[in-house]
Amino acid sequence: MNTDQVLGDGKFVVSIDKARLPDSPAPRTVQMSEGGTGNLNCNYAQAKERYGLKHYWTYNGEKMVNDDHVHRGSNANYRAYTDDEGRDWLALSQLDAEASGNYECNYKYPDKQVFSMEFNVNVKERDGPADVIRNVTVNEDRYTETLSCDLSGLAEAGISSFRWEKDGEVITNDTDERIMLREEGMIKMLEIDDLDSEDHSGVYRCIAELPYYEVALRFNLEVEASRKERDFAPWSQWSSCDNSGKKYRFRTCVADGCSDYYGFVYEVESGACVKNEDMEDEME
Repeated sequence: MNTDQVLGDGKFVVSIDKARLPDSPAPRTVQMSEGGTGNLNCNYAQAKERYGLKHYWTYNGEKMVNDDHVHRGSNANYRAYTDDEGRDWLALSQLDAEASGNYECNYKYPDKQVFSMEFNVNVKERDGPADVIRNVTVNEDRYTETLSCDLSGLAEAGISSFRWEKDGEVITNDTDERIMLREEGMIKMLEIDDLDSEDHSGVYRCIAELPYYEVALRFNLEVEASRKERDFAPWSQWSSCDNSGKKYRFRTCVADGCSDYYGFVYEVESGACVKNEDMEDEME
């Protein structure tokens, strides 16, 4: 307050300056974790009570009022309250990465000046576990291979979605007519028919999306080229046509362990007969 004495008029002229606010403390950096909780607090109780200050919180410059969420782009919740000692608190819960930002604890004076305490909050995303890896080697001669992952162990974790990927690309039942996706409860399966070393070798991931990260089982699938041309003798000549209009030929496996590897020793192929072929067979 300043006073100027004006003797001629016998009056005092009084002018009132704005309140002198203390310097705001340096901004504090606060680390929080995704999915967790956190608290911010500021203690300006004496000045608040003495001068009747109005208190409010802001997020990135916007006043936080009339909503349970920090802002529209975040699912994190907040609750503002004052404890018995007059300290003001901001309790944050269900934190997500979008809740990171600048928070300010503000006290507004009657002359509209604002004293603020600033917090720079960084919400660290949770890191999911590393992929569980299975190396699978199969030969084209197997014809069919099924990749299977059991998600029953994650039933209580809250799976929000599931997908298969190959080399980073999402797989559906329309991706390749030789690939079929199916499931039995929590067991997810990817079945490949007519195996091809070039088309089907790659990295397959069975991915379950949880609330804060994904969990994946990774199959490093190597499809080897067919061994039949090496393991089997040349095809025999076609047989004569039988009464059902079919003819046959076969070849014998000459490698060790044929029955274990292929499940058979003789490979048989049938073909349909036509009249011209019948005549040629009779002439021979």
